[in-house]
Amino acid sequence: MSWMDAIEELEERKRLARRMGGEDNVRRQHELGKLTARERIERLLDPDSFRERGMLCGDARYEGSRLRGLTPCPLLIGTGAIGGRRVTLLADDFTIKGASVGDLYKAKLAYVLKMARELRLPSVRLLDGAGGSIKEILRIGYVKFPTLPELAMKDLVNIMSLVPVVSVALGPTAGSGGLLMVSSHFSVMVEEISQVFVGGPALARQAFGQEVTKEELGGHKVHTRVSGVVDNVVRSEEEAFDQVRRFLGYLPLSVWEMPERTFDGTDDSGRCEEELLSVIPRDPKKTYDMRRILELVFDRESVFEIGSRGGRAQITALARLDGYPVGVLANDPRFWAGSFGWDVAEKFQRFVDMCDTFHLPVVNFVDQPGFRVGMEAERHGTIRKGVRAVFSVYQATIPYAAVYVRKAYGVAGGSQTDYSGLNWRYFWPSAKWGNIVVEGGVYAAHRAQIEAAEDPGSLLEELQDTYRSYSSPFRSVEAFDVEDVIDPRETRPLLCDWVRMGYRVERARLGPKSRGMRC
Repeated sequence: MSWMDAIEELEERKRLARRMGGEDNVRRQHELGKLTARERIERLLDPDSFRERGMLCGDARYEGSRLRGLTPCPLLIGTGAIGGRRVTLLADDFTIKGASVGDLYKAKLAYVLKMARELRLPSVRLLDGAGGSIKEILRIGYVKFPTLPELAMKDLVNIMSLVPVVSVALGPTAGSGGLLMVSSHFSVMVEEISQVFVGGPALARQAFGQEVTKEELGGHKVHTRVSGVVDNVVRSEEEAFDQVRRFLGYLPLSVWEMPERTFDGTDDSGRCEEELLSVIPRDPKKTYDMRRILELVFDRESVFEIGSRGGRAQITALARLDGYPVGVLANDPRFWAGSFGWDVAEKFQRFVDMCDTFHLPVVNFVDQPGFRVGMEAERHGTIRKGVRAVFSVYQATIPYAAVYVRKAYGVAGGSQTDYSGLNWRYFWPSAKWGNIVVEGGVYAAHRAQIEAAEDPGSLLEELQDTYRSYSSPFRSVEAFDVEDVIDPRETRPLLCDWVRMGYRVERARLGPKSRGMRC
């Protein structure tokens, strides 16, 4: 006697699960310009690599002992491969009750987080859900306390310090979906079709009388430009999946491994770019393109920017040097002169924490005039947020190199690298530094003398010229106050040599860092 009847029932249950929310709901998903959860998994993962767990989980309907129907759990979980490397994955199925969060959803979420922790694999989240549903009360007969299972919350926190976590908003993402979105190392949303919020427009209207659309409340313009909740925005789901692949390509599978070197031998580590000799204008009032410097120094086409629309005075990116993945910090002088503002601070801190967590050496291209000043800066608590970001540099243990291309003034300028360890710094001839900028500092220090002079403007200019005469980097290098002034064209070869040493050192520090990742 065989078990064929049980196998037939198994296949029928699988068929019901693959139907998702039914033909009508699948059609509505497509009409909204969105893929279904299963289509998304197929597009993101390597072909035939998805191994689903809990596929048969759902609300079953019986007639006696005979199965009459099954509404699948609106959360798909499992493992798969991206570029040949294993990941864990969860995907909301909006065609089933708007992917509302119930007991089964919470149980599967707890399990997939445990998978990421125990298997030491990256966690990828494809989010498209409405959050919790009040209808659950009618089914269970009481009001549950609002929390995820204890183990799920603990893993949600802990895996941030253990494995790479990537979240993609592919539709309205509310409540617990928002929690998952921000507890990530990298997040992406798609223009027009995705929004992220604690509560949607209906709740905003009910609680505060605010009449807003989903896009006004939690669209990409809010979260990539203002709030900093989401890192990148793209135009399509396919582009979002490509960003997931690119991001994970720079990181190890877990903190117990080093990032993988990717090198095809086509880019010379000794390459010296003539353009670097003239990229910084001699006129200190003129700006320039910092991203062009990054293109010229790092491996060709390897720079992957994160958070380009928020905190725009600070560039954060991943790149490669001689095939080795590194984190990149750089000031953008075209926005607030590259100054360290409240919007920059959180972006800077999260990025340094992430690089430190995953053993990515950091290269910092410095053109930092100091903390942003003025009434708005004080109202936003710039000094507190900025100092917390500075602390992240000193708490990190990764190899860290700073290239000073122009300004480095005040606490913010002087804290772009950790001076307590081996301070690996290079200075371009265009670099200038000090406790305060000459143009403002001279007047503050000699105000009484200047205002009492017959020609205040002439005396101010004379005093400024005197102070500027001491600002040459060659004077500082004579005293070994700075280590090396270099020809800008030599930046890439020097950094390629440094990164090889850095990877050898960091390999001895594999495993979780003593300070956990702050999301």
